[in-house]
Amino acid sequence: MTHSHPLSSAWPKVTTPLQPLAHPLFAQHGIAVWIKRDDLNHPSVQGNKWHKLKHNLQAASAAGHTALLTFGGAYSNHIAATAAAGEAFGLDTIGYIRGDELAGKPERWSHTLRTAQQNGMQLQFLSRADYRRKNDFHFLNQLTDKHPNAYILPEGGTNALAVNGFAELSETIERQCPDWTHLYTAVGTGGTLAGLVKFAPRSRTRQLFGIATLNQADSLIGDIERLCGLPHQSGGTVQWRLLTHYAGAGYGRTSAEIQATQHWFESQFQLLLDPIYTAKLVFGFLQELQAQKIPRGAKVVLYHSGGLQGRQTDAQTVI
Repeated sequence: MTHSHPLSSAWPKVTTPLQPLAHPLFAQHGIAVWIKRDDLNHPSVQGNKWHKLKHNLQAASAAGHTALLTFGGAYSNHIAATAAAGEAFGLDTIGYIRGDELAGKPERWSHTLRTAQQNGMQLQFLSRADYRRKNDFHFLNQLTDKHPNAYILPEGGTNALAVNGFAELSETIERQCPDWTHLYTAVGTGGTLAGLVKFAPRSRTRQLFGIATLNQADSLIGDIERLCGLPHQSGGTVQWRLLTHYAGAGYGRTSAEIQATQHWFESQFQLLLDPIYTAKLVFGFLQELQAQKIPRGAKVVLYHSGGLQGRQTDAQTVI
């Protein structure tokens, strides 16, 4: 008889709304649009992080780990969610943060970092040079020696277990809108896009688009291909593409045009976006629409990946 480990039953199943977005602009272009409201799935382990962390936390618990160790920038939704998940499920958390200029200067910390510390996360600050070693075998071995009880999560929480966490979400979207044709999601490390591509139903043609939120995001394509098992811009019933020209000035930076789009969208539909990810998602989608790149008759799903604690940050600057 198989026994479930503690987090199997503790991780509740949550179904969030697929909210229709009616607007003359969409009618004019002949498309139907919905937004998948995963900002509503959990108050603090929000959006895509809910899916990314689920199987990883279960694996950590099953292996007897008592702590989670991970990496991120000062505005990282993943840092915030990992701290909240650890606090909720009784695991210690350690965050290695990019930017040693923040060490010992809590007055300069983002709301995200302050909240993570309040949720019990032990913050360690790395220089940008050291932070680039976050996937280096020897560096990770050193961290394992230093934190022997810790389960190590990569930056953004993106690994094979995280990707598999999107199976349930994909099934839910399919149930809520069986004939969707296009899906747009924001991309940071690529795990969410990879998961949605991997589990997209093959019953009809589906096109999935990732809106990159950082510059030089082409470097992510190989990782996404490996995680989802489908080549970039390949044929077949499921096709995906990473769109790299809607990131503004780069990760954690915005532009007047992106901000104006965010304000317009929020006022039109009375729902909030986060400045780091979903504001750029909506901006990219609307730019594609205006450029006539979305065909008439398309049934479009926008994935709201949460991250609303990001609205509490100060000026959006370099992370």
